[in-house]
Amino acid sequence: MSGVPEPIRIWSTTVPPEWSDYNGHMSEGWYGVAFGAASDELLVHLGFGAPYRDAHGTFYTAETRIRFLREVHEGATICADTWLLGADAKRLHVLHHLIAGDDPEPVATQESMMLHVSQDECGAPRVGPMSEPLLTMSLDLAAAHASLPPADHVGLGIRSLR
Repeated sequence: MSGVPEPIRIWSTTVPPEWSDYNGHMSEGWYGVAFGAASDELLVHLGFGAPYRDAHGTFYTAETRIRFLREVHEGATICADTWLLGADAKRLHVLHHLIAGDDPEPVATQESMMLHVSQDECGAPRVGPMSEPLLTMSLDLAAAHASLPPADHVGLGIRSLR
């Protein structure tokens, strides 16, 4: 599809036996582990690592929403297609699609808001601006992904029974 930005695919694994639940498929908590690992790899891709963290700060996930779309079984090869939907000096808005095997349709999605956090003069964590080169890398990737057509689930919360 022309004009649609390609995701970055920088994380993958094989589903180990301990990720399976009593229903014989990947347990919900392990989806969070998989998406967390994909987010960590995104940060590495953007230039984040121990030297940056020691000098400038870290990231906290402030909000996340996972949608479970299809079952995943032990031994499946999974990977994350990742888009940076938005970035500013203090925030990253991330979308992951968890892909199993060769099927391009996601088995799950995760949307998250990550905050850049540094320590104030008293050592307390506080939201603050990213430093270079991480800031420019983030803004550039978000700009490259800006033409992604909005998915119907992005920016929404859990449906209410009220």
